[in-house]
Amino acid sequence: MMKYLERYYSNISEKDQKNKLEEILGRLKDMNFLDPETLEEVVHSLLNDESWPFAKVLAHLDMIDLEERT
Repeated sequence: MMKYLERYYSNISEKDQKNKLEEILGRLKDMNFLDPETLEEVVHSLLNDESWPFAKVLAHLDMIDLEERT
């Protein structure tokens, strides 16, 4: 599932990726997964410190609440 999501997110536009990030972060904030500041730090760290592609960050964040959405 992770590889599928990474491929999917890598094939959408940068604007759609940013919109999807906001959607995912909104869901995670609503479920009190982490506080908003910590979520932002995680995204920043994965992108800048770990050099993850944006699509990989989206895929991993999207998987966090998968069980609750299915």
